[in-house]
Amino acid sequence: MNDLLLVLGIAMLAALLTYMGAPLAERFEVPQRVVSATLQFAAGIITAIVAISLMPPAVRAGSPLPIVLAFFFGGALFVALELASARAVAVSDSGEALSLGLYVGILVDLVIDGVVIGVASTLTLETGLLLALGLSISTAPLAFVTTATAKRQGVTPERRRLLALLFIAAIVGGALLGYLVLRERSLEARMILVALASGFLITTVTQSMIPEANREGEPGFAGLLFVGGLSLYAALTLVI
Repeated sequence: MNDLLLVLGIAMLAALLTYMGAPLAERFEVPQRVVSATLQFAAGIITAIVAISLMPPAVRAGSPLPIVLAFFFGGALFVALELASARAVAVSDSGEALSLGLYVGILVDLVIDGVVIGVASTLTLETGLLLALGLSISTAPLAFVTTATAKRQGVTPERRRLLALLFIAAIVGGALLGYLVLRERSLEARMILVALASGFLITTVTQSMIPEANREGEPGFAGLLFVGGLSLYAALTLVI
């Protein structure tokens, strides 16, 4: 089978698993404690992806200085996006904070996740599949939280459905972009992009996901959930 079709299938699997968080948020009203728990778990998975699958091969295969700089600039990119989002905040009639930047930031995050899947698939299809499964386990809760937040902020059902479809488009589009554009590039160029994405993802964990999970106070079992996410991804690497 054509490798491009396999990459498309891998990306669609990740996108559909991510999408499932949206209808669940439409169907159920979930307490903040559950949302916090899922975010802690997802943060552990993303941390494991960076620590186990992304940065080790980047450090081994790439030149140290470009890899370190790319990692730094990936984190700086997230911080810049957060600052832009903060400036885009508006206030609704009910006094709740509405931020178009929030949704834009999440979609950009999903595009980057897709690109990571595409780049990983240029190495081996098994690596792409592993990252697709790991990332989708972490992005499905993100889709759930985003949809639930949109409901609380009074976003219309039609726009919420559009947002959910954009989750799919962002991941699949990012994966195809990463695969088609970078498969002919040098290994070092791909590793630099992997390091850039790693910096972005790990900063997302520390500056967005964990603070949001602990918004109403850190639950006593938060550390256990975080380590659970780490452990689950480590187990996946042994199976795939």
